[in-house]
Amino acid sequence: MDTSLSTTQIVRHGFNRVCSAFTKQMKQHGFSRHKTRFWIRFSDGWADVIHFHRYGVSYGVPLDNSVSIRVHFACHPVELPSPIYLNGPSSNELKDSGGDAYHLTFDALSWDTYDRCLEDLVRVTHEHGFPWCASQRIRA
Repeated sequence: MDTSLSTTQIVRHGFNRVCSAFTKQMKQHGFSRHKTRFWIRFSDGWADVIHFHRYGVSYGVPLDNSVSIRVHFACHPVELPSPIYLNGPSSNELKDSGGDAYHLTFDALSWDTYDRCLEDLVRVTHEHGFPWCASQRIRA
C-alpha cells in the first residue's frame, strides 16, 4: 500500500476490501450486496439483512488506520421497510462458542489481523445471524 495516501483513503480501501471479500463469502448463501454496507437475501417472502457499521471516525474522518466493524442483523417479512431498520442482534453483544468476543478489527495499512477479522465476520454471521433469521421465520 502506498504510504503517501491519507488515512481516509487507507481506511476506505481496507473497508472496501473486506466488504468485497465478505460479499464473495455470502454469495454462496444467496446474499448480494446492496449499497456499501448491506447484504440482503430474499427467500420465501422474507428479507434477511446483514449490515456493517464502521467505528473509529470523528466527523467522518478515521482516527487512525484501523478498520473496526460492528455486524448487525435484520429479518423482515415480505419486503424491506424503507429505511431498513435493524431488528436483530449485533456483534457487540455476541460471543463465540468459547465465550470470547469476535475479532472484527484490522489495520488497513499493515493488514495486520485482516484474515482473522474476515474469518470472524463470516463466523459471527454463521453462528448468530443465520440462526436468528431462521428463528424469526418460525415465530411468524
